[in-house]
Formats: sequence, structure tokens, C-alpha cells
Amino acid sequence: MRFGNPYILFMLLLIPIFWIYIGMAKQKRKRMFESFAEPRFYNFFMQELSHFHLSLKNVLLVTALIFMIIAAARPRWGKEMQIVQKKGIDIVVAIDVSKSMDATDIKPNRIERAKDQISLFIDQLKGDRIAVVAFAGRSFVQCPLTDDYSATHMFLNLLDTETVPSYGTDIGGAIEQSINLFGEENKHKVIIVVSDGEDLEENAIDAAKEAAKQNAVIYSLGIGSPEGSTIPLTSANGNTEYAKNDKGDIVFTKLDISNLTKIANSANGRFFPITPQQSEIFEILRNINMIEKNKFDSKEYIRYKEQYKYFLLTALILLLTETLIITRRKKKLERIIHE
Repeated sequence: MRFGNPYILFMLLLIPIFWIYIGMAKQKRKRMFESFAEPRFYNFFMQELSHFHLSLKNVLLVTALIFMIIAAARPRWGKEMQIVQKKGIDIVVAIDVSKSMDATDIKPNRIERAKDQISLFIDQLKGDRIAVVAFAGRSFVQCPLTDDYSATHMFLNLLDTETVPSYGTDIGGAIEQSINLFGEENKHKVIIVVSDGEDLEENAIDAAKEAAKQNAVIYSLGIGSPEGSTIPLTSANGNTEYAKNDKGDIVFTKLDISNLTKIANSANGRFFPITPQQSEIFEILRNINMIEKNKFDSKEYIRYKEQYKYFLLTALILLLTETLIITRRKKKLERIIHE
């Protein structure tokens, strides 16, 4: 026999204490009687009670308590096979780590807000696998598909605008890299593109259309403001400077809502702008949960059957029997009434 909660069995050590309490209660009744009557009358008044039935009730009560303790310890015996299947959706988050994500129009800056949003998204997942792709001028798999959310958080926290040492922004390449992470058996594929939408390669729409042919849905999450911002840089001497183009003019980066909307629409998805309330994350989750979930893993377990019900049923029968036992002697009562 095995037990699911074996430490509960230590409560059986209380049974002797319970017996001592019953004995002390009997002595206490006798002392209370002697407080208002002479001791010699005690046995006379106790004649109407059956000591055997009183003892039997106590035995049944204590035995029932023992069975309840054993039931609480969850006794198990008899093996059974159980197949556990995981159901979920495979999701790839493609996050922009180009230099424009250092812009501070979204506090503290775009990249940090993007990481906060995705971190919240990961916290809401239940059984789904997730991967993280970082992209700038090229793409890099930061975290492969996994349901280990702690590991995903760790890889996400390591991201910054120095993760991919390649200038530019290639959203189309990130989509293609994301598609490659899905297996052939995936019926539904979800890609979340987190970016300010500035695509220097201008191939994202074609990549999104190709992804749609492979049953992928793309949701785009816009990080930044339409008003835009400069891109702060730290010089070698520690001073703050601003990114400039080849002509020496300061670069001004804006959220490209139109491009991100077209990317999402090309793959049957939706565009969501970032908000302080982070409601867009829950809206994306609501859309994802409407998708049929796939069985992507299954394991066989051998476990012992729970048998506590037999002990609990026995305890209930003993308690019921205890309540039906009458401790008064019928003949003694009838004789006292006639006299």
C-alpha cells in the first residue's frame, strides 16, 4: 500500500491522547456530580446507563477517527495506465531589436516596453509552446519552441539592440525565420511581430502572404508613437548623441501603422498598437484561444489507484452505528418509572 499524503499518518499518534481525554472526561463527570451530591449516590444514578454501550460508542468513535485519518492520507494500490496529452498552439514571437527600438517615445524605451509586453503575454500562456526570434538586418533564433516559460523569460530578458549585430530592419526575413520553426504537422501557426514597423527591406508583405499559404496567422504589435522620436546613442566618452543618416541629419523614427496593418492583414491577422493598459495582449490571447489547439505531445504514466473511499465509507458506517447505540438501560428505566 502507498499513500499520497503519508505525513497525515502522524495524526495516528493522537489516538492514545484521545483515549486519555475520554478517561479524563469520565472522571470530570464524576467530580462534577460530587460537587452537588454525595459520592455514594453516584453509582446509584449511573445504574440506568449501560457501561458496555458507553464503551462501545467510544470504541466506534475512535475507530472511525482512525479510518478517517487513513483516508486523508490517500491510500493507493492497484496500478493503472494513464495517457496524458498536452494540447496547445505553437507561437513564435518575432521581436525587433534594431537601433530604432532604442527610441524613447515609449517609456523607458521601445525595446524595454516590447519585452514587458511579451513577458506579460508569456505569463498568460497555458500549455502553448512559444519561441522567440530576434531580428534587425538579419534574424536570429533567441529561443526555440518550448513550454518552459521560465527559460523563455530568461532568453527574453537578454535581448537588447546589440543582440543582432546587423544594421537595418528586415521584417520579411523574421517572418521566414519564424515559419521555419514550425513543424510540418502544425495545423495552426501563430506569429506575433513586435516592431515599430520601419521595414528597410520592404519584403514583409510578400513574406506574410507566403506565411498565410502555410496556415500561419500573423498578429503585429506596434511599438512606438506616430509622432516619432530621435534615437539616442552613447558615444565612446559616455555622452548621449543621436543617430544620424549618411548626410549627417538626425534620424527621426516613427511607428509605421500602415505597414504593420498590411503585414497582419496579409496573413489573416490583426494589428494592435501598444497601450498603457496592455489590453492588446489580452485581445491577442483571446484571438489565439479561438484557434483549435493541437495535440503536440503525449506521455504514458503508470499510477496507483486512489482507494481512500473504502476507508471513508467504513468511517461513515462506524459513525452512523455509534449514533444508533442507546446507552440507557430500558429495563432499569421502566422499573424506576413503576416505582
